[in-house]
Amino acid sequence: MLSTLTRLKHRRKRKNVPELLSSQITYVLKGLDVFAQVCRVDAPTSELRKSMSKIEHAGDKAREAFVQRMAQTLSTHLEREDLFRASRSIDDVLDNLRDFVRESVLWETKPTTHMRMAEAPIRTSLELLKFGVTTMDPAEAQVHCLEARKAASSLRRVYQEALVEIFEADLSMDTLKSRELMRRIDIIGLRLSEASDALLDGLVKRSN
Repeated sequence: MLSTLTRLKHRRKRKNVPELLSSQITYVLKGLDVFAQVCRVDAPTSELRKSMSKIEHAGDKAREAFVQRMAQTLSTHLEREDLFRASRSIDDVLDNLRDFVRESVLWETKPTTHMRMAEAPIRTSLELLKFGVTTMDPAEAQVHCLEARKAASSLRRVYQEALVEIFEADLSMDTLKSRELMRRIDIIGLRLSEASDALLDGLVKRSN
């Protein structure tokens, strides 16, 4: 009897699919905090790189928990394919934040104004996606995901403006480094848009 109660209690404590996807986004937001620190200092340290590495590993575990829970769940609130697409894209965002931090430290790159400008739309998009994942109201979720995609799309403008500045400057190793780092930011925007689209696709299918 006690064993059965223990199992039931443990089962109630297990996070559901939306909670696990939300948890995955939480680690990306933590990674973004490190990204923001790197963009505020002229010489990012190896400690920031180590912090990001720990967050990235924790994010990988969160994604693994999501995948395992999906394998154990017969029915999900959105199409399984769309949920997996969203999770994969969110994981790619964290990977690119990790690479941005690692390369900034290795290359000893000074942050630019456009790198600092990227933090706000990334954070906005992630927070809106988190709201979209956790709300039980499909209409509200759709609004959040649409706004998340809009915020993500604005990163392309930041990237393009940065390229104009880079191309107008003299060619040097610093400008080449800045271009590569801005490309990371552009990819982050693309992956956030993909995550938004995946959830929106799932919501549309649910409404039909």
